[in-house]
Amino acid sequence: MSPRKQQSSAPHIGVVGDFNPGTPPGNMERFGGDEAHHFLNARYTRAVRDAGGIPWLLPTPVDPADAERFAEIHLERLDGLLMTGCGRHLDPAAYGELPRFDLNLMAPAKQRFEEALVRATRARQMPVLAICGGMQTANAVLGGTLVQRIGAEVPGALEHMQETKAIHTVHDVTVTPGSRLARITGASTFATNSSHTQAVGRPGNGLTVTARTTDGVAEAYESADGYLIGLQWHPEYLYPEHPGQAALFLALIRAATSGGPLGG
Repeated sequence: MSPRKQQSSAPHIGVVGDFNPGTPPGNMERFGGDEAHHFLNARYTRAVRDAGGIPWLLPTPVDPADAERFAEIHLERLDGLLMTGCGRHLDPAAYGELPRFDLNLMAPAKQRFEEALVRATRARQMPVLAICGGMQTANAVLGGTLVQRIGAEVPGALEHMQETKAIHTVHDVTVTPGSRLARITGASTFATNSSHTQAVGRPGNGLTVTARTTDGVAEAYESADGYLIGLQWHPEYLYPEHPGQAALFLALIRAATSGGPLGG
């Protein structure tokens, strides 16, 4: 439990922001163009607040050389971490591969910062809920791989990039009985939204896939110690209307408060 717990009973949850470096790769015209910008969908911070936590936005250090140092400084003041989605792809070099497709790579500074946060939280046994791109980054850091393009590499793949708004669900996932995910959501199957072209391939060290779609794509994993749960969908859009999705954020807040794993 962090030193600042003496000042507040609500846990402080780091929420990883997105980043446009203003230069390729990673330049996003919608978010500042050639001017570096930090940004994030407010649904993430709202979900943390509604679950009883205090969200702290974590900006990507503009200089990648600051990634490790800044990660440690931030985590000294936090009780848990929410890794968010990203519209860009992880560099395949992070999991020992070359690009097999024309990928839209995330900013190197953001990738390095996220990797530093994963290593530091694992070393501290800090509760982490990793969503979409955050799930993929954590998997790569722990030695796993990614499916670089679902439509081309998964036979009979479902459509995982929905055209409807993310508040709508588009496919079901089947949850492994007895998993922490099953315990938290209280369900063996539930519907989710879907907004990704890549997915977890080989799970990283100590990770077990705990949910899949009917095409076999990994939709969730958890670490053996229970301090890391990864979700491929976006519960921040679903939790207001779906109690099982709200339970995921509640699990993060409870673990951050107690210092224990997600799901008890």
